[in-house]
Amino acid sequence: MYSNDSTLFNRISRQLHEQQLKEQIDLHLLDKNVGSYLATLDLSTGEWPEFDYKDHKRINPSWIPVLERMRLMTVAYTHPQSIYFESEILQQAINKSLYFFTSQERLPYCDNWYIQGITRPQSLTKSLLNMRLASRGLDPEVEGSLRTAICIDTAVNSPGRNNPNHKYNFGANKAQIAKGWIVMGAVLEDVNMLELGVREVYSPIQQTVGEGIQYDMSYDMHYGYLYNGSYGVDFMQSVVETAMYTKGTAYALKGQKLELFRHFVIESIFGLMRGSYMDWNVLGRGISRFGATKKDFRVVLDRLVQIDPQARDIYGTIRERLYGDLPASYGVQSSHRHYWTTDYTVHKRAGYTFSIHAVSDRNFAQEIGNQENLQGYWGAQGTTNLQLKGGEYYNIFPLWDWARLPGTTLPDTVPILKDKAPGSGDRRGTDSFSGGVSDSLYGVTAYVVNDDLETSYKKSWFMFDEEIVCLGTGISSTGDVAVNTNLNQCLLGAEGIFLKEKANSRAVALKSNILKGRFFGLWHDDVGYYFPTLPSIELSINRREGDWSAIRSAQQVEKKEVKDVFQLSIPHGMRPENATYAYILYPGIGQPEAMQKMGKDNRVNIVCNTNSLQAVYHKKLKIHQIAFYSSDAVYEDEKIRIKTDTPVLLMLKKTSNKGYELYVSDPTQKHGHIELSVFFKKQNSLKQFPIDLAGKPYGGQSKGISFNL
Repeated sequence: MYSNDSTLFNRISRQLHEQQLKEQIDLHLLDKNVGSYLATLDLSTGEWPEFDYKDHKRINPSWIPVLERMRLMTVAYTHPQSIYFESEILQQAINKSLYFFTSQERLPYCDNWYIQGITRPQSLTKSLLNMRLASRGLDPEVEGSLRTAICIDTAVNSPGRNNPNHKYNFGANKAQIAKGWIVMGAVLEDVNMLELGVREVYSPIQQTVGEGIQYDMSYDMHYGYLYNGSYGVDFMQSVVETAMYTKGTAYALKGQKLELFRHFVIESIFGLMRGSYMDWNVLGRGISRFGATKKDFRVVLDRLVQIDPQARDIYGTIRERLYGDLPASYGVQSSHRHYWTTDYTVHKRAGYTFSIHAVSDRNFAQEIGNQENLQGYWGAQGTTNLQLKGGEYYNIFPLWDWARLPGTTLPDTVPILKDKAPGSGDRRGTDSFSGGVSDSLYGVTAYVVNDDLETSYKKSWFMFDEEIVCLGTGISSTGDVAVNTNLNQCLLGAEGIFLKEKANSRAVALKSNILKGRFFGLWHDDVGYYFPTLPSIELSINRREGDWSAIRSAQQVEKKEVKDVFQLSIPHGMRPENATYAYILYPGIGQPEAMQKMGKDNRVNIVCNTNSLQAVYHKKLKIHQIAFYSSDAVYEDEKIRIKTDTPVLLMLKKTSNKGYELYVSDPTQKHGHIELSVFFKKQNSLKQFPIDLAGKPYGGQSKGISFNL
């Protein structure tokens, strides 16, 4: 523990300054940029004439680059290896530019609260901090003006929201603002500000039904959006940075807070990655940002080892997987988890990761806003992410046909929602029936869509070790556009595509770029696609070119993407009535010759695919997996009959000669009690199960029962 607060103030200031210096890997570029800033700055006023300091539009107001210019000038001024280190001309430019900015009659602001709540004060604080550590810092009048500007929006009721206790600040936003208060407290030498900042960074480390860590360990932001890979990551980074500042002090992260935080980051951040690539299903509107799926967590992991040495080995393995020192499969344990709060499922094996985002009417679909994710209307509509190597979707998003998202059944159109703010006006799911049942190793996810752009259907996924069975039923539309079920749309693998026309035919390499017809199976990039009902399929392989501004006009990226794309669909045509589909994925099947085994061993039996019941039986694992859409539906085969008084998802697993495990969940989250009966025909034995389900916040969680015949 540190003996006085001034020591901690100094520690925080120096850590943040050193961090900024380390970020400047290319010093030549830093000096070049600073030189250009000096060349265009009006030294008599401190203004860059090309920027409008009065502009306050919601997205990218003109003056935003000024903040980074001023900060980088302070970095160069205090960087011993910079040609501008302690430059008198640069010191004058810093004073002039900061004073001009902070002495405006109204500080430059933006109609988006985030800019004055987080961006502006935290950038100005870094500039002040850097100059406080310089041998010759700011002029007293400039420092006074800068200190005042930093504190402008810190009132608890300020529209700028630069106060952790503001009534609208929760979760990641609260933590990020509070982290800024810690630095402000250190720079301004304000103990109360520092203590409040530390407390409020750590306060969202709790399970909640609001914004933040949910009771299923997913991350919700804006009340109903899945956001582990974006806001969840921001939250993690705020906590880790704060924990480094306070390590070894009275303010250190410890006890139950540390344990919950460890659980969250290992399972719900790093656990959703394949190698160095994040599941795109959890990025929200961040999916439209360049490089969004590939994460650089080296600094975070190094810090986690220091603040949480108990988990050192776990973080070490994660780091080696993320950065290629070990294969993406190393140390990955088989698991299956359904996040019932945010309608998200993750099925993991050493060889692959498969996820599903199928949104209920309790939640919103993938977020659109701030001119981001412009074509993401169908995000979360049963979207699936299948990763073996990890980078199957890396920067593919400007190239996507957004009406053909992987895993979805969609009308062939993409509505565009323009000029909307995040967290408002997005689509909700159309039905309460969306959920999953799991024993932590295997599971079922099912999902109902009612009249979404005049299209309705039921979908389910049955997940085992080597196979994932995908069923659809009741596919109907009264619209004037075609409907398709989209198996995948990913980057083209290097080894091409192989087809099997019939069960007894050998796999042959595909030589055309477009394919339509009925086929037994298809191989692409170590994934087998098996079609037991021989539907008509459509395959296209083409080189596409796309511009990031088409999906994110808020910030254009000049680099266009040019990549080869694999797209596989089952067409249902115009106005389908009760159409169905069935296909089986074999992730990690190996070389094309391995397609010979698809469907031949009869290990997986599709028992039923109707509007009231979808069911699969795995003979080797002795697992029944069933989606009951109706309370009067009956599951039956030659050995067993199962009834329920409530629509449920169910899994029955034989564990020994007489032993069984039964798992059940309520995907609608409306029922507190279920009556189930299982009749074993050979033994002439009827088992009845009155099952009480947990209420909120655990509605949708699986309930398990073990029994013997």
